[in-house]
Amino acid sequence: MADDKVTVYISTCNRLELLKRAVSSVLTQDYTNIELIICDDASNDGTKQYSLEISQNDPRVKYMRNDFNKGACATRNLAIFSATGKFITGLDDDDTFSSNRISYFISNWDEKYSFLCANFTNKFDDKEFLNYSNNTGQTFCLNDILFENQASNQIFTLTSRLVSIGGFDISVKRLQDWDTWLKLTSMYGQFLRLPASTYVMYHNHSINTVRVSNSYSFLKALEDLRDRNIDLYDVKSLVIMNHIISLGNKTMRLTDYIHFLYLLRNIKLFFSYVYQYRIKKKI
Repeated sequence: MADDKVTVYISTCNRLELLKRAVSSVLTQDYTNIELIICDDASNDGTKQYSLEISQNDPRVKYMRNDFNKGACATRNLAIFSATGKFITGLDDDDTFSSNRISYFISNWDEKYSFLCANFTNKFDDKEFLNYSNNTGQTFCLNDILFENQASNQIFTLTSRLVSIGGFDISVKRLQDWDTWLKLTSMYGQFLRLPASTYVMYHNHSINTVRVSNSYSFLKALEDLRDRNIDLYDVKSLVIMNHIISLGNKTMRLTDYIHFLYLLRNIKLFFSYVYQYRIKKKI
């Protein structure tokens, strides 16, 4: 397993300078048997020329391109369905890997898990912090990911597994990562989240950033995620999800709060949801 090829995909659109940073973090991994697939969603900022040049200089790099803009999910699928690695993982074009990310996953891989994920560092202009406070590995089952994406935005798994679920659903505009991890967990069982941070998520850039959220709210995306995966929710979990959505919509009555707390039977988790969806106003 220590010699197995790992495919890394990066989807990008008109963010050349950020892409260069992301690519560099992949090509300097301490695990060298990698395939990097740059998937270009019809960029016109020099991304094509840059990608072709590095692919000529490094045989590990492949370049694929959409002739017109198709969105992140379709662009990621270009790589997923052409990947030659036994394993696969992704990287957003505005983020970076630590130099040991792939070897960390390889050394911790166990096929009993549907996938692996890891802690990550949130980096702002004036501060940075770990996203998860626990310092031990945690396993999560389907029920744990029904209400919150416990796996973050990138995972590590067998390429065949990601292919078997059809890759990313191209109809999904927001929460596509969560949607995909739900499907993997449903089909292949629990996943493991490792404690070390091997990924940096940057929040301090503004160039060429186009947000779907400007026209498609988080709560609407959450409703759509629930509806797409309705068969995964039993009666109790569906009521919990509906309460979470009501929190965000500010339509919960006092009796609803009491019922919600009763169903969760976890006061810490209850206040976590209240903070996220009502106080913090995550829309």
